[in-house]
Amino acid sequence: MLVRYARLPLLVRVLSSLAVAWLLTAGALASPALAKQAADPMSVMAQTQNVHFPDYIDFQISASDILAPIVSAYIHVSIPLLDVDNTNRVAVNAAKTVTLHWRMNTSGDNYVMPGATITYYWELSDSLDNSHLTKYTSFIVTDTRFSWKSATQGYMHLHWYNETSGFGQSLLTRATTDEQHLVEVTGLNYHQTFDLWVYSSENAFRSALPPDTLEWVGGEAFPPLNEAFFMVSSLTDETLARDMPHEMTHLLLHQTVSAHTDVPLWFDEGLAVYCQLYHEPEMTDRLNEALRNHSLLPLSQLMQRFPSDSDAAYLAYAESWNLVDYMYRTFGKTALQHLFQLLGSGQQTFDEALQAAIGEDQAHLENQWHLALHQPPTLSSAEMQTPVAQPATTAQSQLPVPATSDSRDITLAGLGALLMLTSLLGTALLLVSIRNQRLQALAAVQEAEQILAISRRDWQGPPPFRVPPPASPQGGWPGPSVPGSAGGFSYFDSDQPFGSPGKEEGPQPPPFQEPGSEGHGPWFPGSER
Repeated sequence: MLVRYARLPLLVRVLSSLAVAWLLTAGALASPALAKQAADPMSVMAQTQNVHFPDYIDFQISASDILAPIVSAYIHVSIPLLDVDNTNRVAVNAAKTVTLHWRMNTSGDNYVMPGATITYYWELSDSLDNSHLTKYTSFIVTDTRFSWKSATQGYMHLHWYNETSGFGQSLLTRATTDEQHLVEVTGLNYHQTFDLWVYSSENAFRSALPPDTLEWVGGEAFPPLNEAFFMVSSLTDETLARDMPHEMTHLLLHQTVSAHTDVPLWFDEGLAVYCQLYHEPEMTDRLNEALRNHSLLPLSQLMQRFPSDSDAAYLAYAESWNLVDYMYRTFGKTALQHLFQLLGSGQQTFDEALQAAIGEDQAHLENQWHLALHQPPTLSSAEMQTPVAQPATTAQSQLPVPATSDSRDITLAGLGALLMLTSLLGTALLLVSIRNQRLQALAAVQEAEQILAISRRDWQGPPPFRVPPPASPQGGWPGPSVPGSAGGFSYFDSDQPFGSPGKEEGPQPPPFQEPGSEGHGPWFPGSER
């Protein structure tokens, strides 16, 4: 064959080679389409999902098969947040063109919260055992009962309904102010987008939450979804100053803390209450009642869940708030920021990070806090290895914070009494010294008065032959002028000479006597009356 092919004319050989190449190329281009048509004769014409929150979600698909009837269908649904991954068989009326429906129940125990992502795909089969898998489709569940309006500021997305745009803008301004407050208090910043869903009625708010939500809950944050729900009936409502910064704090903390680190609930909730802009007095009253009765809940009961009883839960919030406040006052803002950094690294447990940041683990922190509140210790004497730390900074707190007390109370009280006694003794000595200085000054003044009196006598001189001189026109002191008058000489500073302002002290002129009267004229020491 090669010999014969080589003997063919050159033009024939070239043309035959081109023909073979064209056939091979055309076959290569056509084979994938033919293979695909042979392997998957089905195609999808339409596919939808409709959320009817909170009750159910409808899924629908329309498909056709060019070779055989479609006889079976499955829908695979996964919800990563809820660890759901289900495969559900869907009823099919065999035909080459079908429209299939499947309803997912989301009520009651099957609750799916707004913001959750659902991913699904369909699997179809025909009578020839051909299969078709649709592409993965994902969507986010929303509360479809309302027509939501939205506004955005930085990482924040705010959603509301049934209100004007002015309401939304005012609410966004409040939320921005709350964010600045949180940054100032904690030193943390948001670095992921988050959604705030605002409901205008109690009914609508509660029906949007999981069915097992406790009745006393005023807001709900879902950190894995970076979203929070709360109710706002009025922009002047005190609950707005309480709930919005509270829920925003949860989102901020969980954006900071590593997903590999478990933060105890008492710290999570305590920080959120600490960052609120409004605290109801009843919470302080509830804590005071527990302090009087020595009935604080142990931290071991507040690690993962708060009590379902509303009164006990209220105490749990009050305790958590007071403990976080104690941490800020005792160890300072810098130490707490260091704690946040360690929690964000994911390298340490909460106890390890706490020990590194403030020098105490949870057990010793709880014990010190109890002692500071004059409550029974939670550790035995052998377990108390660290002294009670003294406050390093001052922070606002509306909860009672009695003075620190521990096993060294007697020694500290003695030192305090000694310091007070020393202060009192020093004060007494100072008063005695001041009194002595005043007496010395008074003696000096009296001595000066005597000198001045003698000087006046020497200056005037006694009257000759005991004959009284004529009285001066003004009376009083004889001579051309009265001491202190114009043209005369004064022994005094005319501007407040001694003592208090405006009151002239020192030697006074002798009493005036009428001429001709017995003993008339000035009297001096040694003269006869």
